[in-house]
Amino acid sequence: MTQRVAIIGAGLTGLSAARDLKEAGLDPVVFEKSRGLGGRLATRRTELGPIDHGAPGVPVDVAQAAGGSVWSEGPHDARGIGIPGMSTLARNLGQGINVQREITITGVEDTANGLSLTDAAGGAHAGFDAVILAVPSPQAAALLVHETEMAEAIANVRMSPLWTLLLGFDAPSGLSQDVLTLPEPLALAIPMLSKPGQIATERWTVHASIAWSAAHLELDKDSAASLLLKAFMATTGLVGEPDYVGGHRWRYARVAQPLGQPFVANGAGTLLAGGDWALGALASDAVASGRAMARRVLEIARR
Repeated sequence: MTQRVAIIGAGLTGLSAARDLKEAGLDPVVFEKSRGLGGRLATRRTELGPIDHGAPGVPVDVAQAAGGSVWSEGPHDARGIGIPGMSTLARNLGQGINVQREITITGVEDTANGLSLTDAAGGAHAGFDAVILAVPSPQAAALLVHETEMAEAIANVRMSPLWTLLLGFDAPSGLSQDVLTLPEPLALAIPMLSKPGQIATERWTVHASIAWSAAHLELDKDSAASLLLKAFMATTGLVGEPDYVGGHRWRYARVAQPLGQPFVANGAGTLLAGGDWALGALASDAVASGRAMARRVLEIARR
């Protein structure tokens, strides 16, 4: 097998596919638009300590496969974590993988010399035998302008946004260090100190509700954080401003309506698209989709 494979996206789906291909003897190239790996396995580093501002956890088997730990008091289906933060899981999965960071792929085209990629800076990356799109479904659809059947197949997939509020305290806030279920416009508040392996100061990630996030999707980060902080203080009775306040918008955070199959592919099986959006809302769905696409690529390579 000498196939050259490109993977767009270094989240759980892309890294899972890359890992399986690597172990099978291929050397895939992963293109990631961000500086870090993991997508929603995200940890923000602050002077007060790390704050997981994406997924608070993942299914235990997913975390353990990436060298993670078990958070026994965590939310259901999110009890697997990385230490010191969730991004550790992605870094572990990405070890030994050829990841080209801060490259945004804007086009995919089938040419006489194989599949060719174009990036936002005008660069060309040509000669691929297979390409896996491991990005949110709207981003995948934008790359499928030459594959109308694939684009139509994922047209009904729906993903919901999420605003998160990040808080840090130099001194204890007086709040219980338990995961809190909160009323609108909030949904969940996760204290970092409730997770295993955490020391340092008190830090929180607060999730807004899906409805609030959708209604306020285009707010700037500071405005969203200010509104959510007011709601958090009113709901919890918090007295005094936090020492660190931040906001983060996940435009494609959760799967509201999945595709219903592991991936879609073109007729030749050389261009594939998948993610958690293909199967469901869990991180394990992202892994399953990525591994299924890797298997299809290997099947074709062995013919």
